[in-house]
Amino acid sequence: MVVCVDFHAIMYCPLCKAEYRQGVSNCSDCQIPLVHSQEEAAAVPVATVWEGGHRRIFELILQAFGSAGIPSHGAESLERRPSSWIHTFLSVLPIFSAFVKSRPLTHFSVLVLETDLPRAQSALSQFYEARAANTKT
Repeated sequence: MVVCVDFHAIMYCPLCKAEYRQGVSNCSDCQIPLVHSQEEAAAVPVATVWEGGHRRIFELILQAFGSAGIPSHGAESLERRPSSWIHTFLSVLPIFSAFVKSRPLTHFSVLVLETDLPRAQSALSQFYEARAANTKT
């Protein structure tokens, strides 16, 4: 059996840059219309509006942007934490090396289309103001 794939039918998300097969017209994550080529998707400017290491804040920001109708993409990555001098010292001693391991840190970022950046910054300010008001009461 030979399967022919029409690579011109592959669509791309201009925000998260994900590939979609023929017949899909909107990104399932970002909820925005797809474009016809990878070059077209790459040409759409994207801005990082928030970065941090707190999963709950990351999720709340994505939720706030969704409620405000701002297309956004959340990215998660692991980073190695640099060792402290004591950690380095203890890791070379055989008795401690099994117990002293560096653990990766999770890093989160929220991206938006550059055209949505002012709305996203405004929504982010409102988010932080609401959190500050809730912690005072």
